[in-house]
Amino acid sequence: MAKVSPARNLAYSALSSWQKDKDSHLEQHLKGQLNSKDLDLAYTICRGVLKEKTFLQKTLSRYLVKKSKKLPSEVETILLLSFYQRLFLKKIPRYAVVSDAVELCKEKKPAFSNLVNAILRNLDRDLEAGFDPQKEPMSLEERYSHPKELIDLIKEETKDEALIEQILRWDNAKPKAFLRRKNGSHEECLDVKAALQSDDFKNGEIYFMQLWSQEVANAAPVKDGDQVLDLCAAPGGKSLALLDRAKIKLTACDFSESRLAQLKENFARMGYATDPGITIKQLDARAANQEFPPEFFDLVLLDAPCSSLGTIQRNPELRWRFKLEQLAEYAALQKSILQAAKTLVAPQGYLLYAVCSFAKAEREATDLLRQDTSWTLVKEKLTYPGEQDLFDGGYYSLWQKN
Repeated sequence: MAKVSPARNLAYSALSSWQKDKDSHLEQHLKGQLNSKDLDLAYTICRGVLKEKTFLQKTLSRYLVKKSKKLPSEVETILLLSFYQRLFLKKIPRYAVVSDAVELCKEKKPAFSNLVNAILRNLDRDLEAGFDPQKEPMSLEERYSHPKELIDLIKEETKDEALIEQILRWDNAKPKAFLRRKNGSHEECLDVKAALQSDDFKNGEIYFMQLWSQEVANAAPVKDGDQVLDLCAAPGGKSLALLDRAKIKLTACDFSESRLAQLKENFARMGYATDPGITIKQLDARAANQEFPPEFFDLVLLDAPCSSLGTIQRNPELRWRFKLEQLAEYAALQKSILQAAKTLVAPQGYLLYAVCSFAKAEREATDLLRQDTSWTLVKEKLTYPGEQDLFDGGYYSLWQKN
């Protein structure tokens, strides 16, 4: 029996594992002793299948005689990763795709190997004859591979057909990476591997930070000597941006022990490992008012836990675990954290609230401040995914305590 390529074998394994635990992150399943080229291909295939899943299923249905009969999950996964390669990864030889798909099927579901072979060869014939699935009539859910519940939410939030398609296209586009320098400047990173291996990265002169996150950090007013609390700080990008701007006394907190370990690693690389002005704590942000004295901080940054709907481009699996009722759960959590956070701001101090979501429900926590005459809204901004073809989606508002 021919051996399946390591990249496709890992791609199949990772997708199969993720389907059994859709609350997990795709990266958790992309592990193996592979060279970087094979690991990159497996990662590309997996992300691609999750981004184009419904589109691929719709195209696959063209080749199923008994459309009402569902394929075994193993067979469908093999076909989806094969269809993705044939339709989107044009440089991969078609014989390699077909051969590995058939061999995988012989291992997982031998009775279907002839069907897999026939379907992929029929697809090849159609593609040679000029078939373009992108030109086939499809619904928005099928063309952009978003669940109907999520598309309905986007429609309700935006009420703008052009904006709806902007968001859906952005979610499926290749992610852009951005670097921030210690001097506050930023640039698009065109070669992530080269950046990670650069002296600037190793010496702590640059770090990865999406433009939306940089915009939030830039909105925070800080000056030398300020007491600053970052309540949901990990992995630490916004805290680092504030440390770059002023000699602040920073307290960085997060609930997750593993994410705090990542924050400490990032702080160390950027030269802040032994800074006496930095305190790092594991903390449930809802209990922050029990941990710190009232009216102690000049700035409280609350980048609240949220649905992350503005970051689907970089986390394609998020769309498949989205449930509308989650928004209410996040809204309640955000409100409880903000209730604690607002007691910690000193008179004339600031509170910066942010979420990487455009959902209205996840902005409503700030009603606690809007309805309180002791707070003044300084500025706020809502960004939809794909704005200027640069930004993730998100919302922030800056408030000052009177």
